Amino acid sequence: MVQALTKQLALDLFEQITAFSVNDSTPGITRLAYSKEDEQAHKLMIEKMQQMGLQVRQDMMGNIFARLPGKNPELPAIGTGSHIDSVPQGGAYDGVIGVIAGLYAISQFKPQQLKRSLELVIFRAEESSRFGFACMASKVMAGQADFDKWAKNTDSEGNNIFQVLDNCGYQSQKLDECRLPANYFDAFIETHIEQGKVLEHQHKRIGVVNGIAAPCRYRVEVHGHADHSGATPMSQRHDALVASAAIITDINTAACYESAYGTVGTVGRLDVTPNAINVIPGDVTFYVDIRGVDKASVNRVVAKFLSSVEHAKAAQDVVIHVSELANDMPVLMKDEIVQRLERICQEHSVPYVTMMSGAGHDTMYMAQDFPAGMLFIPSKDGVSHHPDEYSEFEDVILAAEILKQAMGELADA
Repeated sequence: MVQALTKQLALDLFEQITAFSVNDSTPGITRLAYSKEDEQAHKLMIEKMQQMGLQVRQDMMGNIFARLPGKNPELPAIGTGSHIDSVPQGGAYDGVIGVIAGLYAISQFKPQQLKRSLELVIFRAEESSRFGFACMASKVMAGQADFDKWAKNTDSEGNNIFQVLDNCGYQSQKLDECRLPANYFDAFIETHIEQGKVLEHQHKRIGVVNGIAAPCRYRVEVHGHADHSGATPMSQRHDALVASAAIITDINTAACYESAYGTVGTVGRLDVTPNAINVIPGDVTFYVDIRGVDKASVNRVVAKFLSSVEHAKAAQDVVIHVSELANDMPVLMKDEIVQRLERICQEHSVPYVTMMSGAGHDTMYMAQDFPAGMLFIPSKDGVSHHPDEYSEFEDVILAAEILKQAMGELADA
């Protein structure tokens, strides 16, 4: 027998997860991948789901799988899930509501009630905040991880993902065992907050996602020469920040030109050395995020960015190194799943819109191997990755009910 989550129990569990955050004076939720707080939250979920009567296991990366067995457990299961790690000073809803909605959905059925098993996955390290790579667990599950790149990138303490995994008691040498078999899932559906304003502006309660934009990400290291800001003539400078600013401006211009295709370009992190008011910047490192659903459009912005790098080298007489961190393909959701979710919304008179996702999600990589879909719920004022992130819990439960019906139908198909 499995204990079914009620709306109140789901809310209680959400609040318990929210409590796991760095205990300092900073606002919002800080639960970085594999931090003490993240480990505690995952331990809570394991204990809770075992108490509910689900079959729970962890793989070599610490991903959690909670299964409700079907009548024919050898058949590919119907999956759902999301993540519970956060960005620094982020919100409480990103990722977590997909875990809560998924657990709610599968817990409404009894073991062996459906032909296929249902399974909730809690993915590790979805956010790129700690190691510079997003969706690390789902990439491993889909065989899309670049372990060589991962080994070279470290967190703020100088540790790469493999060192951190081993320190947490997982087995980084056996990550290949996390690869899911091709017949593991018959379908996978993730629930998530929108992280934008489309649903709120259109007064819709559900977004049925038909495609996910994919990021191209780069680390750019600019090496000039630090000099006295007053004593160095303008013609003799090798200003790393001026070179960086020109590249960043060109990225923004190129992305604006391609905005009709939904393409965007962002530089959200920039480190300047020596970072003094009276010193010409000698070294700058910044990170580029270019993404969209039209790969040709994304590639045009990337080409402009790389061309701008070459121009800045010559114009400012600096050395620039560009390292590619990600170059992912946009992903389309399975038409049959999209149509099923649309039909369920119509049956229950739920205001919905079919839409693309501008943000990346673990479903991008699940969709490499399995038919996939996504449900969005509104984000108040479109805010996400911020302490003010908020969604109505009524919308969480509404999405969970739609997810329950879809998973039940797919499991008995």
